[in-house]
Amino acid sequence: MREIRLIHNLPRSGGTIISKCLGAQENVVLLSEIHPNGVEIAKKMNLNCDLYDPIFQAHEWNGLFEKKEYEKIRSLNYNFEEKILLIFEKVEKENKKLIIRDWCFVDYFGIPYVEPTYKNSVLETLKKEFNILNLYLLRHPLELYISCFKIFPFFRDNYKFNFFIRGYENFFFHTLKGKIFKYEDFNNNPKDNLKNMCKILKINFNNNFKENLKNIKLTGDEKAIASTDIKINNDTASTLIKKEDKNKINNNANFIRLMENMKNYY
Repeated sequence: MREIRLIHNLPRSGGTIISKCLGAQENVVLLSEIHPNGVEIAKKMNLNCDLYDPIFQAHEWNGLFEKKEYEKIRSLNYNFEEKILLIFEKVEKENKKLIIRDWCFVDYFGIPYVEPTYKNSVLETLKKEFNILNLYLLRHPLELYISCFKIFPFFRDNYKFNFFIRGYENFFFHTLKGKIFKYEDFNNNPKDNLKNMCKILKINFNNNFKENLKNIKLTGDEKAIASTDIKINNDTASTLIKKEDKNKINNNANFIRLMENMKNYY
């Protein structure tokens, strides 16, 4: 059966820089923040819709389609599965490996643009046609919450803590043991973590991958997109959360349950 590679991560989990590092390995084609409804959601978010179309990324960023071929494909209104199959066949002909970083934000958070389904749409769609090689990226829930709160205006306006925890918890419950990587571990030891990711995805690790970072185009965090190196980010939740808020969080039943379930990781 055909094999396809997936990266799953919630926003602000290091997904951009880690995906960029994996895309910089030899003979890899990376598609970034892909979702069956990605173009529609991007439009609601006032983003450039083309950037969330896998065919556009395959053509514009990876050179898989000539201009005439690309225009013909666009005119035929292929559905999501058909687009991925077309891209996969092109990648295979070039003896490369296709990695898709899915857009988990849509499935597990979504608000105010769409109601979360709490199911991984890309995985559920593609497992019908492909054998899936995948991995999951985690970041401590409080670090993730603070980072989203700082970066996204829509997050500050719409996300209550319990709603956030529900989305995170559902994402975590869909992870698979042995395929989980912590953003904090990647920060501390990027090379060894990348080597292990490459093993799971069955791609060759290139010691000189940093030289190729400048050539990898993707969506996501602007600093990571522009980066040509791996920069360490320090934890900030402990200093940014007020004492009274920490007490509320530590006594929150949903947060207590989540951290109990994640005790092997945090």
